[in-house]
Amino acid sequence: MCRTCLALIALLIIAAPHALVASDEIIVIKSSDIIPYRKAIEGFKKNFLQGTCREYVIDEDVKDKGKLVLQNAMERGGDLLVAVGPEAAYLAGTASVSIPVLFTMVSNPEKIFPEGEAAHRGVSLNLPISLQLEQIQSTFVGRKKVGVLYTPEHNQKTLALMMRRAPALGLTVAGIPIHSQKEIPEVLEASLSGIEVMLLIPDRTIGSEKILKYLIKSMLLKKIPVVGFNEWFAENGAILSFSFDYEEIGKQTAEYARRLLDDKSPPGPFVQEPLRIRTIVNLKVAQKLSVDISAEMLKRASEVIQ
Repeated sequence: MCRTCLALIALLIIAAPHALVASDEIIVIKSSDIIPYRKAIEGFKKNFLQGTCREYVIDEDVKDKGKLVLQNAMERGGDLLVAVGPEAAYLAGTASVSIPVLFTMVSNPEKIFPEGEAAHRGVSLNLPISLQLEQIQSTFVGRKKVGVLYTPEHNQKTLALMMRRAPALGLTVAGIPIHSQKEIPEVLEASLSGIEVMLLIPDRTIGSEKILKYLIKSMLLKKIPVVGFNEWFAENGAILSFSFDYEEIGKQTAEYARRLLDDKSPPGPFVQEPLRIRTIVNLKVAQKLSVDISAEMLKRASEVIQ
């Protein structure tokens, strides 16, 4: 055999082990087949190029269908389980599985798992508190006192954190506690003195669309700008709203997954907040209420409604 052929064979033998390294196999279980989850999974796939994904949907069923789906998925094997949505996260996080678990697209994950957030890893749908306060301070010229409607049972810790961080930005946060929907009109009548901006946060007591529309309308009548936590608020009268880029959350989850598989126990927080948040300014409503919006914020906003 010629020397050239022998050299080629030697190179192939050396390269073979690298060529035969298998890619990671990712099990993706989603709560339901809705557009935000699809976008997040699409972002994950685009940025997790070293692996293949098998997708399953449980239709928000964590008992009968969910357990069966998880069992069938695990029987086929895999290197990482990614749970998309709260029901899938609960199912994966409370089951006994032999591979790492990572959740994504979950609001308040610490309320889903009995052991608390430190026992689980993932990317939440929680808006960073510092970002909300910074955007309020940057948006509303001369307005310093921010009201927050909240149910103490569910959001006392969130309010306390806001109150601690607000002074550094020259803001004051005033908590407005509520315990039932029936008392909202009375509470608003008695608690709005001095409130210059109303920040609405995810809360069970005020979570229905009917109640939220009532709150926004009430604030508009009093010429108090409202800040909301998704696109719906921008469409219904909130002057400042935040929204998530679901593909970016998928990308962030993919980066977390890569580190988890490579490092086993990567440094940093167990639960990450989204790194990229969109901001929407409803200039039309602001002008109608004669609310001054900073020119800087109009330039930086992801979207301005005119």
